[in-house]
Amino acid sequence: MIDILFLHFFIGHILADYYLQTATMAKEKEKAFRYLLSHCLIYLLTMMLVILPLFNWQLLLWALFIGFVHFIIDACKVLISKRFEFNDLQNVLLYLIDQFVHILTILFVVTFILFVQVDISYFSFLDEVLNHFDFDVKEILSWIVMLLLILQPSSITIRKVLDHFDPKTSDEGITNAGALIGVFERLLILFMLYANQYAAIGFVLTAKSIARYNKIAEDPKFAEYYLLGTLLSSLLVIASFTISFLRSI
Repeated sequence: MIDILFLHFFIGHILADYYLQTATMAKEKEKAFRYLLSHCLIYLLTMMLVILPLFNWQLLLWALFIGFVHFIIDACKVLISKRFEFNDLQNVLLYLIDQFVHILTILFVVTFILFVQVDISYFSFLDEVLNHFDFDVKEILSWIVMLLLILQPSSITIRKVLDHFDPKTSDEGITNAGALIGVFERLLILFMLYANQYAAIGFVLTAKSIARYNKIAEDPKFAEYYLLGTLLSSLLVIASFTISFLRSI
């Protein structure tokens, strides 16, 4: 059950940090304390909600601890951002370190819970339902994590990384169309990986490239930007799939 506990906490982290944190909140929390506090309260409540199916007062206290540490980490990030002037690549590195420390915190808590042998189980009614229908809870949670990761978190990460390399051409196309295309691309790659249809992934990437063929051929900077985005998008979905189903590889 310890891996299931980690998945519950990880789902809570993804939801609170990427889906329930608005763009305004993410931007303004570096300027106004109330936005930082609002985000951390939402994070704490989300962590407590995702742990409710494993209802245990000790787990709720650990969810509270994770929420408190999240506040400390985010506050430190805000202070560092105010103290130093970072370029685009340094901001990306700070973002990645921030996420790494958050995940490391969850891993530490889950490991400690395993060490002190806290009782981890679903409440009786839910446990009976899961057993009756023979649901593989770990696989269901892994799919939830994977789908959550390849949508908003991947889009935000790609945008942060590519912002430094954006050629800023006058022909920008339809607003947000690129991000939406990237989402569909990752979903298609995900289901093809699950179906072991690896050759079909090449077809998806080729079809995507055809739409931008003229611009790729005429603008070397855009071609490099496009290739970097496609490779990064593919890498994120493959990494998410591999990590989520590592136990079955």
